Amino acid sequence: MILGMEKETIEPCGDDQPCCEGCTPSSSDISHFQNAIRTIVGKWKVEIVFTLISGPRRFGEIRRALPGITQHTLTAQLRELEGSGLLVRTAYAEIPPRVDYELTDAAYALLPVFKAMLEWSRRYGAQLEAHGTGTAALTP
Repeated sequence: MILGMEKETIEPCGDDQPCCEGCTPSSSDISHFQNAIRTIVGKWKVEIVFTLISGPRRFGEIRRALPGITQHTLTAQLRELEGSGLLVRTAYAEIPPRVDYELTDAAYALLPVFKAMLEWSRRYGAQLEAHGTGTAALTP
């Protein structure tokens, strides 16, 4: 139950136009949304992208910024993010070797989403924590 909102049934916008506020998402919109979510959701992926928002970092810097992540998991998630086009790995021919990880323009385009999520967390975080799983209805 979501308080403060009435249930409305509105026809989908259609596959040839973006979903508008108040419209029911089309099957195409849902598919695009699922693809986007799958790209960034995974063990530590969102946290890694958020960590790199401030600029390029080396492997060790990322790992230190994310206490609890294992070397294996970080390596795997960096590879997946690189494969999906959200970050670039740059290896320098130096001794000792140096590798930097940097977000692509596609990943930087997520900044407004992250800012909105951060604001949402600041607004509702205590309420979500109080309910444990965060499944309770949200009230402003």
